[in-house]
Amino acid sequence: MVIRVFRAQVRPGKNAEFKKCLEILTLPNIQYRNGMVAFYPGQPAGPNSDEFILVTVWRDAAADRMQCEADWTKAIIPPEALPLVQDFDIQSYQSFGVNDQPGKPLFNLRASTI
Repeated sequence: MVIRVFRAQVRPGKNAEFKKCLEILTLPNIQYRNGMVAFYPGQPAGPNSDEFILVTVWRDAAADRMQCEADWTKAIIPPEALPLVQDFDIQSYQSFGVNDQPGKPLFNLRASTI
């Protein structure tokens, strides 16, 4: 699976407006994309934070690549939301150890040795 992390730093005082744009324009547009396994939007947790994230999980690299083009950035940040964003970046990661996990853990976290 491929994990993509989108981070956006919102202009000061624009958190509520940006969140509303995500809820109305972005989330409905991306939630049914072909190959997407899951998505998790995140809002600032502290009063002095202005960073939002969107984590998407894709079935495989081919599905992820289909969304890598400029249209993917537009899907996340529609033109109406661009004036609210100060900076953003997108990082992709390859998952490991998830699909091949056995039914039981390979080690005991409470044991003194692994």
